[in-house]
Amino acid sequence: MVKREGVNYPKFKDQFAVMDFEAEPLPVLSLFPMPPASYLEDWRATFTDVNSQRRTVSGPQLLKLPRVHERVPLVCQIFNWSEEPEVEGVRLVDVLEAHGIDAPEGGYFAFHSADGLYFEGLPRTMARDPRVLLVFGLAGKPLPREYGGPVRLLVPFLQGYKSVKWVHLVRAYRKDPVGIKRLLGQSRTAVLGAAGQELAGVVVGRMNTGDSSLEV
Repeated sequence: MVKREGVNYPKFKDQFAVMDFEAEPLPVLSLFPMPPASYLEDWRATFTDVNSQRRTVSGPQLLKLPRVHERVPLVCQIFNWSEEPEVEGVRLVDVLEAHGIDAPEGGYFAFHSADGLYFEGLPRTMARDPRVLLVFGLAGKPLPREYGGPVRLLVPFLQGYKSVKWVHLVRAYRKDPVGIKRLLGQSRTAVLGAAGQELAGVVVGRMNTGDSSLEV
């Protein structure tokens, strides 16, 4: 697997609304039309638990939490590219705990995009992993719209499509909400292969069926 060079286009590439592999500092990819631009100070997202208890989280509230500044791997095996962008954000688990939102043991979280169509799920154990971030900065600047700004999810140890852009709704589930990529038949698993694991600096401890059985 290489960076930018040798990009492989899958059979379903024509289903993407936006695709630009010449953009910097990252390729621009969106399966559906991008939502309108907005700013972190105006950002709001609804977090809902399995009992339908809701919390609204705002951009200013994110800024009160401990911040993370680091380079994080972003690996897309479907298109055969990877990058290591410099990002700024907060740990998702800190947001969940600060607002009293959780999923049951063995449960899941689904992350919905403001485009109104894209969503992906994570097992509770993965969502609460301290490596999982809500990102609002890229290369020292506010996260641009084309990369999921004002706030996107970043899951460095799974395929890039799990890092949902334009996050506006997070909901807890008792069972796997599956996710759009599996529903559309575009990916059978978010697990990184051997080359992707090396790029992301992770080792998959168990590979059974379903994301919930993984240890990374």
